[in-house]
Amino acid sequence: MMASFRSEYVTHSAEETIALGRELVERLSPPKMVVLTGDLGAGKTTIIKGIAEGLKAEAQENVTSPTFTLVHQYRGPSATLYHIDLYRVDSQRQLETLGVDDLRDDRSLILLEWGEKFERFRTEADAEIRIDRTGENDRKITLLTR
Repeated sequence: MMASFRSEYVTHSAEETIALGRELVERLSPPKMVVLTGDLGAGKTTIIKGIAEGLKAEAQENVTSPTFTLVHQYRGPSATLYHIDLYRVDSQRQLETLGVDDLRDDRSLILLEWGEKFERFRTEADAEIRIDRTGENDRKITLLTR
């Protein structure tokens, strides 16, 4: 992904990662598609909890990983957040059944966990959030936007 804006943050707890998600909302205003990358358990869903709260779309305790349902939708006053987990999606055909393209509109913020598995999302995404584990609770979080 070609970055026109890059910022890095360090968090030391899940609470700090959630707070950062709330802060990032101003840079992620719809319509956008964002790929979230990081190892299993790095904190992708954790930062999405903050983004959902920042959009006033859902309380953090109600935001969970859509590992098995694949897509969670949260409606806020100014945006609809789609939290999509592609961890268990292995083929183009499975991906097509999710209808990701149908979710795109002026109010949509599409957050794709494991989106890097599919090359098209690396090129189509408006932004990428990379989460690297640097300690038990420490994370380096990089936001790249076009």
